[in-house]
Amino acid sequence: MLQGFYMLALQRARRQRRIALLFCIAAVLSAFFALRAWFVPQAVPASTTAVQPYIAQIEDGRLVVSREGEIVLRTEIDVRTLPEADREALGHGVILSDAQALASLLEDYGS
Repeated sequence: MLQGFYMLALQRARRQRRIALLFCIAAVLSAFFALRAWFVPQAVPASTTAVQPYIAQIEDGRLVVSREGEIVLRTEIDVRTLPEADREALGHGVILSDAQALASLLEDYGS
């Protein structure tokens, strides 16, 4: 009879050790994922990595396109043929957000 109680006590002790081991494993995994989340690099918004916009303006009576202060395209488009409002806007510089906007502007003024 005592041997039966001894065996039950051993089983209970093993069960408690297994439960304690599972809790320790869960704690280590939680700490690992918490540290991993803590040290993940921050996401950078797309607006901060965007390249500078194109600027369309007038130079010597022709339409030129610059980016970051450097001329990237000199066109043969004579700005005298454009409407007054467009010439005035180009005189101040028209900001174009991307290459698609630039292509659209060149298509409008070139035809």
